[in-house]
Amino acid sequence: MIETNQLSGLAGNMQAEPRVFSHDAQAIVVGAINYSEKNKGIKITNFGDGYAPGDFIDFSAGSGSVIASIKVLTISGGAATGPVETFVYRTFGKGYVVGDQLVQTNNVGNQGFNCDVANIDIPNTQQRGCCLYIGASAGIPALSVIMESGNTVSFNTLSAGSILPILVKRITQGGLGANDVIALY
Repeated sequence: MIETNQLSGLAGNMQAEPRVFSHDAQAIVVGAINYSEKNKGIKITNFGDGYAPGDFIDFSAGSGSVIASIKVLTISGGAATGPVETFVYRTFGKGYVVGDQLVQTNNVGNQGFNCDVANIDIPNTQQRGCCLYIGASAGIPALSVIMESGNTVSFNTLSAGSILPILVKRITQGGLGANDVIALY
C-alpha cells in the first residue's frame, strides 16, 4: 500500500481555497533559515552566557554559502549580561540544509550560543504553500521543489516571466540568483 500526504479538503472552506491573486511577494533565497517558523527556523543547543542586548552573533557557515547572523534583544535572568533569551535576525544565511550546526564565530559575550538549522522552507508557508514567479531573464531549465503535500517535483523549461500556480514550501536546488524565483502569497 502506498501512503500519500493528505491535505485538508477545500470544499466549503473559503480560507483554504487555492490562491488566485497575490497580496505579497518576496524573493526566494534557497537554503535561508525560515525566520517565520515558530522556533525561528533553528533549534538552540546552547544559549551561551555573557551576552548583552544589542550584541550581534555571527555563525559559521555550515553548508551555507552566506552566514546567518542575529541581534540579541533580551537576555534571561534580568541581569546586565547573560544567556540569550530573544533575538532577531540580521541575515538569514543562504545554502543551508536542515541539521547544519551553527557555531558562533565572532568574539561577543562569553560566547557559546550555538544552534542547528531546523527549517529552510520558504517563509510563511507553514499553513499554505506559495505560488512562484520566474524572474530569471533567461528562464530556468529545471526547478526542483517540495510541494505543499510534501512531494518533491521537478518542473522543466520554465520561461522568464511565467507564474506557476502551484503551492510550494521549498526550492531544493541551489544556483539561483537574486530575484530568479519570487514567492507569491
